[in-house]
Amino acid sequence: EFVQRIEKEIGPTVFCLELKYDGVAISLTYENGALVRGVTRGDGEKGEDITANVRTVRSIPLRLRGDPPAELEARGEILMGRAAFEKLNAQREDEGEERFANPRNTAAGTLKLQDSKIVATRGLENFIYALQTETLPARSHYDSIMLCHAWGFRTPDPKRRFIERANGVEGIMDFIAYWDAHRHKLPIDIDGVV
Repeated sequence: EFVQRIEKEIGPTVFCLELKYDGVAISLTYENGALVRGVTRGDGEKGEDITANVRTVRSIPLRLRGDPPAELEARGEILMGRAAFEKLNAQREDEGEERFANPRNTAAGTLKLQDSKIVATRGLENFIYALQTETLPARSHYDSIMLCHAWGFRTPDPKRRFIERANGVEGIMDFIAYWDAHRHKLPIDIDGVV
């Protein structure tokens, strides 16, 4: 109803729809295409610098491709896929250790480890879902995400319906219904869609 009222007032609106990943929020700062800092969201104002551990996550580029802005901040989610989580828990059982409770808490705990070599073995993944720069080089959020992909970030895949555009309520409801039915087939955990 709200969306329909807005569309009547301002005309058709294009919405960007994405999965909401169940992981740890991360902010990645790049200068002249090089990763200089990785920080957790923390308490919402001050995060923890985990740059050394972030550098071990294979889906986070240390150097961007192409011609990105001189300074940019990419925000995303670091998570542990279900297969990596099960493998880690099987290893822990073999070693007589207690199983971890869930992938999200395991990813969060892993990022806090002091030994980056251990972090590198845990199979953490990253998806970028937002871009911040002084001058945004794209006209829409969707286009910004596609730019991030071109620069080398792992981003939501439109071919797998991890991200898509909708022109109205019907498209939004279709995206929600699709992921409500298919979320358990994903190799990662999600909290729903945004």
